[in-house]
Amino acid sequence: MFFKTSTLLLALVALAAAAPSSGIAPSASLIDFMMNAQSLRTATTLNMNCFDWYLPILKGHSDQYEEDYKVCVEKFNAAKWLIDSNYGIARNGITSNAKETCDALMRCEYEKENTKAFECYSKTAPEYSVILNTIGNNATDLNKQLIGELALIDFDLDFCQTTAERVYKEDSAASFEELNACLEDGNWSQPTTTVSN
Repeated sequence: MFFKTSTLLLALVALAAAAPSSGIAPSASLIDFMMNAQSLRTATTLNMNCFDWYLPILKGHSDQYEEDYKVCVEKFNAAKWLIDSNYGIARNGITSNAKETCDALMRCEYEKENTKAFECYSKTAPEYSVILNTIGNNATDLNKQLIGELALIDFDLDFCQTTAERVYKEDSAASFEELNACLEDGNWSQPTTTVSN
């Protein structure tokens, strides 16, 4: 009994090492496998050759998932940087116009007499209020476009990560089924299946 418990514990540790570290929580599937596999509950001995064969396969699924997930994030970051860069020129233009407007109004502050200052404000403000209105309208339009473009790359990121997760779960589930079948088979020989990625 001690040997079986030790073997199960070693197998659990090895399976946990094959789990990916980002995105999903595969430890639940490992625990489920260890708890639900009839072959693990009823066997008097375990064929460690099964674990020797399937743990690297499960680790391969995990490594591929990590790589796919990383590629998704890298693509997202590159696309976001490019979008931000494309809007930098427009932002600089708006900032320049806003600064010019503020500078024109601030020049009125340098008038020594209050009447001259008020005159300056009364002439300058209407002229530059049109510019401020245009700045507000342009900023609103640009912000809507930017939000739309960011929503598209958010969707792409979600789709990419969901696809990576689905492939990982499907491949891992198939490997767990094969591992379970291997454990149930007392006369195990090396399978001829290959890892799909």
